[in-house]
Amino acid sequence: MRELTPQQQQEITKLEQDVLLDLFDIDLTKFGGEVFHFCNQTNELGQAIVWQGVPYQPYPIQADGFELKGTGASNRPNITLSNLYGLVTAVIEDYQGGVGAIVTRRQVYAQHLDAANFADGNANADPNQQLVSRYVIERYSALNNQTATFELAVPSETDGAVLPRRIIVANTCNWVYRGDGCGYTGHAVADEYDQPTSDMTKDKCSKCLQGCRARFGKKAVLPFGGFVGVDKL
Repeated sequence: MRELTPQQQQEITKLEQDVLLDLFDIDLTKFGGEVFHFCNQTNELGQAIVWQGVPYQPYPIQADGFELKGTGASNRPNITLSNLYGLVTAVIEDYQGGVGAIVTRRQVYAQHLDAANFADGNANADPNQQLVSRYVIERYSALNNQTATFELAVPSETDGAVLPRRIIVANTCNWVYRGDGCGYTGHAVADEYDQPTSDMTKDKCSKCLQGCRARFGKKAVLPFGGFVGVDKL
């Protein structure tokens, strides 16, 4: 998610704020489909809202659960769309329930919309004034002939990512000796048991803090790839 721009920060502190719009992109291209652009409102001309040159079609859509949390599990927002004429039912049937589709939420103040939205243009139009958050459709939680509700998740919960990507081990370095991360290029120092040697064929790092100090010095800033502090918790 992008940080608020200075203009947006000023706007939210005003006593009277401009209309804040929610624009949604639903990307089904991974299934061979298209990108749908929806908004629950129309522009001054009674037409689709245009943002960054893209028309967002007026379509009944509600969203909730986007509040940010500093602790605990990440939020699971929901979006509910009208199933008018069975449109969403067709999407679910044709595109594996929509699971895995990318949903982008763009929050934009009306004063920054493209000039095409206004009869007299818009001198304040600014395509950079948006707050963007992206989610992945986790599942559809409700479907009937009137509405369909989808549960969203942050991408890191659905792509199998492990955070942090390095395994946290207290006294074992994960770097490849003399490779990236380690960076040692000097003479032979010791074998894998920290026994001194001048034979380059026997020169191997023990992967312990002691081996790192033997090569870089006790007072140096070490490139040690372990997490020494975790054994103190």
